[in-house]
Amino acid sequence: AIEIRGEPMRPLAARPQALRRAVANLVENALRHAGMDRPIELVWGTAGNDIFIEVNDRGPGIPAEEAERLKLPFTRLESARTGAIGAGLGLAIVDRIARSHGGALFLLPREGGGLVARITIPRP
Repeated sequence: AIEIRGEPMRPLAARPQALRRAVANLVENALRHAGMDRPIELVWGTAGNDIFIEVNDRGPGIPAEEAERLKLPFTRLESARTGAIGAGLGLAIVDRIARSHGGALFLLPREGGGLVARITIPRP
């Protein structure tokens, strides 16, 4: 199950297809690593001068010291996110899309366990 919540926002000058791909990659990762029996959350809103899009899961998470490395192409973390499949490109693609919009991708520990994958993009 995916729980979705967000606040109304004014339109954003962005590449919508690229943002859809970034969110889809994060949702697929969350479902793959947290398992289909645990709900994930898709959340969006504003924080300061940025908009954010988050995909939160209750999987095994990612050690903080590995977060930046996992944004590199063909990189996977076998020990923390078991059962991994794929080429290790998903997070690199998300990071590139976020940066192409002037933003960033953050991989953060989730309170209570799991991962918060947050894209931030500056508001115009």
